[in-house]
Order: sequence, then structure tokens, then C-alpha cells
Amino acid sequence: MTVLHVVLLEMKPELTADLAAELFAKTDAMLKQIPGVIEVKSGRNFTTRSPHITHASIMTMKDKETLANYRPHPIHVEVQGMLKPYLKAATVGDIEI
Repeated sequence: MTVLHVVLLEMKPELTADLAAELFAKTDAMLKQIPGVIEVKSGRNFTTRSPHITHASIMTMKDKETLANYRPHPIHVEVQGMLKPYLKAATVGDIEI
């Protein structure tokens, strides 16, 4: 079964809209290079229903094995390092579809 990896992010205020667009375009492209990652979509939360969530990323992965290999993958580790200076908090969930 396909896996959706959902990441809800609370970014620090110093992450401007322009910098966020540039950063997520780059990190999305990088994450798509990981074997088994089918699609990556990221963007700014435009609602006020959860005001602490400023951005979200949704990754479609081939299967649970891809998810297991994703976390320690060097590209994922590099992306985490790129986001860390701007990250206040993250919540992650995974579902099979």
C-alpha cells in the first residue's frame, strides 16, 4: 500500500514568505530524489484553524519500506539541517492509502 507522510510545521517568524518558497522548492526537489518517494508537496497554511501550524509537507511514498529507509537517508538528514534554523516545532503522521 502507498504511504502518505504528513509533516505539520510551526516555523519561526523570521522565515519570510519569499525565503519559505525558495527553501521548500529546494527541499521538495531534494526529497523527490530519495528512492520510493513518489511526490512531495509543501506549502503555507492559509487557515486560522490551527494558528501554530504555519506550513505543511505531504510526501507520497511507494510503501512502508520506503518510509523506513526515508528517515535515515542522507538527503532527508540534509533537508532537516536546512529547515532546523527556522523550525519551532513539527508534528508527523503516516497513513496507508
